[in-house]
Formats: sequence, structure tokens, C-alpha cells
Amino acid sequence: MNAKAIFGSAIMLILALFIIGCDSPTSGKNDLISALKEIVESDNAVVTEGINDSGAMESVYESLSELSEATGDTFPMNYRLVKFGRKIATKPTMETDITLVDDSSATALIKTTTSGKFIVILRDTVNRGIADSVSKPFTEIAYQRLKLHKVAETGDDRKDWRVTAFSPIISRTENCSIEITHLSLRDDSLTIELSNDSENTLLSVFFDRSNIASLRPSGKYSVEIDVTNPDPFFYEPGELALVHYGVTRGMMKFRQPLEDPENDGSFVGEIRLHGQRSPMCRTFFDVINLSSIFDKNAPFEATYWAFPYHVGNKRWKFGHHSV
Repeated sequence: MNAKAIFGSAIMLILALFIIGCDSPTSGKNDLISALKEIVESDNAVVTEGINDSGAMESVYESLSELSEATGDTFPMNYRLVKFGRKIATKPTMETDITLVDDSSATALIKTTTSGKFIVILRDTVNRGIADSVSKPFTEIAYQRLKLHKVAETGDDRKDWRVTAFSPIISRTENCSIEITHLSLRDDSLTIELSNDSENTLLSVFFDRSNIASLRPSGKYSVEIDVTNPDPFFYEPGELALVHYGVTRGMMKFRQPLEDPENDGSFVGEIRLHGQRSPMCRTFFDVINLSSIFDKNAPFEATYWAFPYHVGNKRWKFGHHSV
């Protein structure tokens, strides 16, 4: 091999080493981010499917028994009996933004977009028929933040990393002006209190995965929700507050309305959990503008907060901390 050939080979080797040295960290980072996205988007803490009613239902329903004829104390006494609910037939889409904090920790912000129809049926209680009905298309956008940590060194990022903490989910329909500002869920031995503001600071409150709230089977819990609504419907109190809890429609799914006795945006009520033990359930604190139900021309306007819980005899310590 002559000198020119040796020199040329040396230059090519140096260029190859330079390219490998430049590309490898970037490639490795991209692979890690892709793996973390898969971990986050498959985690059961980010599921929003429990908000689906599968169509119009009475304001109170239990999927374990016959539908009740209760109409919800939140409404004024002279309103017509209604059935209403979300019907979501397509899978939500997720967009996940991963931020690498250091070599062993990361955060994720998930944006989940759900489209469906809000169906309302007004019933003729005299002739026992349908007085009117409407189907309103809607899009809801939910946000949630999660923390991830590297817990092993197998060389497979999908096995080495785990979701260790997560914020509540905040969801709003497009152009929603209703806001939940405070929420409490409590019994004699457990209190969960959450608050939010215009900066969405609730997304900076994290539940440690090892300390998810464990609620008692068949336990009764008091719920309070504070709501602001700059444009309430003229039927008092202007909004309907509901608690959805359980798993999914047809699997221990419940929906319970709350009351606003003073018409001041403070809703109160009680929920009773199902008796079966469940490793992962979800509760949704849902507020709907009454115009969505009683005004055929009004869009569907709603917001909800959500977080998971266990049902079992073990009393977990419930805790959260801020970023």
C-alpha cells in the first residue's frame, strides 16, 4: 500500500470515528426518549376511559344494578327529566413530551385528546316517550405530568425505567370557561385535598406510586368541589357536578351527582364505593354547564379532574409533593 493510500485510509478512519462519536449520544438519547414514551403511554395511571358513559344515562347510575330513576338534586325542581352522557367510540390520541432531568430521572407531560358525542334525551313523563333529543360533538383535552426514574441496569430502557409519581389529570372541553378550584375527598381516617389556579399548579402536585390512596370496600366518602363559572346557565345553580368512579362502564362504574345547596359554586355530597377489591380504579370529578343539557344550541362545556386509587383493606399512607 503506497503512502497516498495509507494517508487516505487514515483520513477515512478519523472521519468515521468522528461521525460515530457525534451521532452515538444523540442516537442513544432519542432511543431513550422513545422508550420512555412507550412506558408512559402504556401506564394505567394515565387512562381516561372511565369518563365514558357509553351514551345517555340517568344522572345517577350503577352498572352493577338496574338503572335508577333518580334525577339529581342539583337540578331545580321544575326541570324536565333527562338522560345524558358522553359517548366515546374512538381511542384517544396521546402526545408525550419527555424531559431528561439527569441520567436516572425524567419527567413527562401527556396531552390526551378525546372526541365523542354528548347525548341528551328529554323524556315525556306523561306519555312515557321521548320529548326531544340532541347529540353534540365535542373534543376534550386532558393534561397530566409524570415522573420517571431508572431503577435497574439491564441495558433495556423499557425494563430499566419506571413511572414513580404522577399528577392528577386536568381536562377541559374546547373553549371551556368553567374551572374547578378546590376538591376534597374524606372519611374519618383519610383526607385528600387538591387545589388549582390559572397557572395549572395542580400539574405540579405528584402522587407517589407507592402511596396511592387505598379506599375501603363499600366505604362512604364525603366530597366537596368548588367551582367558578363566569357564564352559568340561568337554571340554578348553573352547573352540574358529578363524581364518576370505579373502573369502566359495565365494570363497577358509578356516577353520582353532588348538590350546591347555597347556589354559590360549592358542591357537596357522598359516594359509597363498591365492595370488590380492585388494584387500580379511577375517579373523575366532572362539572358540566347546565346549558349543555337544557339548551339544544349550546355546545358541550365541561371540565374534570381525575386520579387513580386502590380498593382494599390495606391502609396506604396517602402523600403528595410538589416539584
